[in-house]
Amino acid sequence: MNTATAKDGVKPNIRKIIITLDAAGKPFVAQEDEEVTIASSDEVVWESAQEFLIDFKGNSPFYEEQFSHILRRSGLVRRNVMSSKFVFYEYTIIINGQSLDPRIRVDP
Repeated sequence: MNTATAKDGVKPNIRKIIITLDAAGKPFVAQEDEEVTIASSDEVVWESAQEFLIDFKGNSPFYEEQFSHILRRSGLVRRNVMSSKFVFYEYTIIINGQSLDPRIRVDP
């Protein structure tokens, strides 16, 4: 017997992206985080010891286009985003005026 109720909701899978600085002071993420594939039920959380800004270029798969050390959780993927192995969402990580341009893909 299923005892779950509608208000229980589905908890998203959390995908953490850890941002550090390289020797030159530029933002750096692990190789596997430079091109992240997420499901529509995933939520991305960016983490860094430094203040940072995440800025999606043009189109974001999430309801917001910018995130930061204060607002670091993406929330779920927008409902109208179609999953595709051919579509990537580019964004910029900015720390201390230095930037890095990783990508995210939404997979079914």
